[in-house]
Amino acid sequence: MRKNSRIQSAHRAISSVTMEVDKLAEQVSAIEKSISSGIKVPEVQITTLIEMLMRQALKLDSISAEGDATSLKNLQGKRVQKCVETLDVLKISNAKVKPVIVTTKWETFDPPRALAQWEIFD
Repeated sequence: MRKNSRIQSAHRAISSVTMEVDKLAEQVSAIEKSISSGIKVPEVQITTLIEMLMRQALKLDSISAEGDATSLKNLQGKRVQKCVETLDVLKISNAKVKPVIVTTKWETFDPPRALAQWEIFD
């Protein structure tokens, strides 16, 4: 009975972390889309998201799981790591995003060549 309740509490804790990681993963994908389209994202936003993911990783580490819950815990841990690695790469590429500069190259027209002697000036 006690073992069963520990397993259930571990599953509940892992599922709550899973829901949080789902929300954070959506934010990671939104930031990824923004950066890939050339929009610069504030570095504070990326850093905050990394910190929130690390908190979820710490919560996962504090959960004592047995059996099936252990595999779920490991799966979520790998998912958190993947999100953090993605954000690290995005942080670097975000720093390299250059602002879009529109330049116009005007077409220049030269005067026509002089064909007759009277058109040439000294």
